[in-house]
Formats: sequence, structure tokens, C-alpha cells
Amino acid sequence: MRMLASTLALALPVWPTACLNEDERTAVQEACRELAKTLPENVHLPNSPGYNLSNTYWSARQSALHPQCFVTPRSTQNVSHVMKTLTSLKAPFSVKGAGHTAFPGGSNIQDGVTIDLAHLDQIAVSPDRKTVAVGPGNRWINVSSALDPLGLAVVGGRAASVGVSGLTLGGGQSYFSGLHGWACDNVRNFQLVLSSGRVVDANASSNADLYRALRGGGGSNYGIVTRFDLASFEQGDLWTRSLVFDGGEANRTILPMMTGLAAEGLAADPGAHAYFVQTYDSAERRWLFLTSFFHATPPAANATPAVFDGFESVPGLVLDNALVGSVSTISRLIDEPVGQRATWWDTTVAVGSVPLFEEIGEMYKDWVVRVMEAAQTRQFTPYLVYQPITDNILEKMQQNGGNSLGLYPQDGPLMMVQVSARWADAELDAVIESSASELLCEIERVAKEKKLLRGYVYINYAGRSQEVLRTYGNNYPWLQTIAKKWDPDGLLQRFWRGYFQLG
Repeated sequence: MRMLASTLALALPVWPTACLNEDERTAVQEACRELAKTLPENVHLPNSPGYNLSNTYWSARQSALHPQCFVTPRSTQNVSHVMKTLTSLKAPFSVKGAGHTAFPGGSNIQDGVTIDLAHLDQIAVSPDRKTVAVGPGNRWINVSSALDPLGLAVVGGRAASVGVSGLTLGGGQSYFSGLHGWACDNVRNFQLVLSSGRVVDANASSNADLYRALRGGGGSNYGIVTRFDLASFEQGDLWTRSLVFDGGEANRTILPMMTGLAAEGLAADPGAHAYFVQTYDSAERRWLFLTSFFHATPPAANATPAVFDGFESVPGLVLDNALVGSVSTISRLIDEPVGQRATWWDTTVAVGSVPLFEEIGEMYKDWVVRVMEAAQTRQFTPYLVYQPITDNILEKMQQNGGNSLGLYPQDGPLMMVQVSARWADAELDAVIESSASELLCEIERVAKEKKLLRGYVYINYAGRSQEVLRTYGNNYPWLQTIAKKWDPDGLLQRFWRGYFQLG
């Protein structure tokens, strides 16, 4: 077992949220006053009901920040006005879609202005049923609840409370990625408010460079998206099956099967989708290994799609649940509770080396044991998540001019490796955050030694200090060029705080 380089007793402090200087705080005060005059019902000051509602986030670490005001625009025109006001006054701000970022400051800002897009929640199906216009304030449960009765679906998030905006702009894994690619590959048009306040459309035929940049490059470098036109398709119920194994018994059997599924099985059956989770059940004091399987076409009653054959025979099975249900039903089942503290970090490795995954699992267990020693009786729930990026998904990423992620068919198949945790006590923040970062670095070091590190970082699971956009390869300097074109004065780089900037 490889040991982490330092003990948790010497853990580094959590990276602080950057404080605004005096001039910036003054600019924010002026911006809040100005916006309160022009949008009086949509500016919320501390301790007001609207402020408290907007300052509710999935991760309690984000809710701990307190902007000087929240602004809740109700139209694209409102967003344009807010953007012009903030950039002209040089007031630092952040933007909240659904607020599903783990680290503090991802979509909130201490002492600045937070734009909450919750009221931009339109969902409109086109007459030909081929596209759905979706506002950035929606969560995916809103979208699926509207589309399920129509027998339609889009390539969207898997968990109910995840937001449309962040997931789509960062890439967007989905139940349907094997058939259609990631969410960003299925946006037909973005309506975007630039730093100047100008409203533009970006699609394959109009502003195509901006269109490609927004497909995975995040929005904070280009503008605020006020409408996503998503490709829709006919879809009924999904099939899912979750198998939970005793991790001590199952690992050696599951890891080769997981590797084979990621390397060949899922690509041979594009309707299939899967991810794998290792965790520790502190109540039962045992390691667990979870397999989550999905298929866009449900099999016959009590049957399992052939691509997943054999997993139920792995030793140590402790739970077996199967279900056929709507997208909404299944997304609610895998949703996570709001209000805990959270962190996550990720990287990407080549598929094919079972010894690498065995070594990663041992490093993960070592990390969990050390954190539990520091946490003592305080709640701590760790996860090690494997998510395949298969050859067929990489091929779908090239459609409509390609995305900005820097991933190509010759790179695959790949496995995303994510380190994640949930806890309740703020006193554990520094220990968990710094040690999770250290674990991720150790995973990358070992994978690099074995020449298996691919290094792509998925922005939606990235840790705060990860240089995500630099992992996009040759697309990184290209993204800088596009940002300079559409925001020539670098206003968004200077004043939109918190999420991943090009630098």
C-alpha cells in the first residue's frame, strides 16, 4: 500500500476565498444600490427572505459565503442590464445556476454580487419536437418532469438537483452519452450575454468559434448563457440495476470486469451506461463496492442487458435492486441531499490496467483510514468513483464541429477517477480538502509512472486548485484567443470570480 506523503496532523489549510479590496467593496455597494433602483424586486439584501432563499446551495461550504446582495434577473434583458452595470462599475460578481459546485466560491462570492438565475426557468419544446429551449435556472429534474409525459428526453444530468447550466457548459455526462455524446455536444444554440451586455446567439452557423468554446470551456470566460436550445429525442422508460458488494471480497473480481466493460462492452452497446463507486460504511464498518448500470432500452421483465452479464455472480453481493422507470424517477433515486459539506477532485487515466486500479483502491483506503482517525466520531462519507469515457462517446464528441475538451477517439478508452467526500463539521474542512488534493496528486503520480496518466480534468468534478482548462491540450491557447475576441478588455477574467478562469 502506498502511503500519503504527509500525515493529516500536518494537513495544509483550505485555500481561502479571496477577499475583496476596499475599492472593490465600494464598487459592489454602488452596484447593489444602482440595481436596487432599476430592478427593485430582484435585488435582495442580507437577512431578507429573497437573500436567504438564494443563499441555499447544495454544498454548505458555498452557503457560508455572503455577498452584499443577490440579484435575480427575470429575463435576458435583465441579465444584460445587470452585466453592463457590474462591468462598468468594476464590481466583482459570481453567477449561480443551481449552485451544485462543491467548493466555496464556485458560484457564490463573499462581499460581492451574486447573480442567481433561478427565475430564468423556461422550458419550451419546439413544434417539431426536435429541440427544447431551456433556461439556465433549471435543474435537470425540471426538464425531465416536463419531457417524460411527452415521451422525450435530452442529454442531461443524471441526478435530479444538478443544474442545467453548469453541467452543460462543463461537458455533461448522461445516461444517453453512449448514443449521443455529452450534454455539450447536443446544444444546438446558446443565447449568451457578453461582458458588454450585448446578446448574441452561438451555433454551428453563427459565431461558430464561440459555440465550440462554450461546449466544455465553461461560461465564466465568455458570458452568461440565458438559454440553451437542446436536441431532443424520443425516449421512454430507462432500466437500471444497482449491485452492492462487500468491498473486501469483490474488488479483485470486479476490477477486471469493470475494465473490460469500459474497454469494449459499453462501446459495443451504446444504449448502456455505467459507473462504479467504492465507499466505506462506517455504521457497518465495512468497505463497499457499488456498480450502477443503466440502459436506454429496458430488457424483458426480470432480465438484464447482456452487456452487464456476470456481475451478479461476483462474490460478496449484499444488495441487488433493479427498476424500470422514467428519467425523473431514476434521477431522483440517485440524487444527493442538500446542505452537507463536500469536496471532489478528478483526473483521467487510460483503461486497461487492472493493477493501476488496484493500487488506486489501496491508496484510497489508506486516505479514508487517516481521515477517519482525524474525524473520530464525526460524520465522514468518502467515495472513489470510476466513470468510463468510451470510444463511442469520444466519437460522438466530434459532432457539430467538436467541443473544446481536447478529447479525441485516438485518446480512448478512458477512465475518469474521482475522489469525493461529504461531511458535516466545518472543523474537518482543512483536513479533508488538503488530504483529498494530496491523494489525487498521488494517483496522478502513480499513473504517470506507469505511463497511463491522460490528465484530462472534468471541470464539473474538479477541485478548486486544479488547473482544469490547461488539461484541454492545444485547445487551451485557442480558448484564450476566443475569450480575448469576445471579451477584449478581459472584464470577465477580472470581475467574474470563483469558477475556473483561463488566466
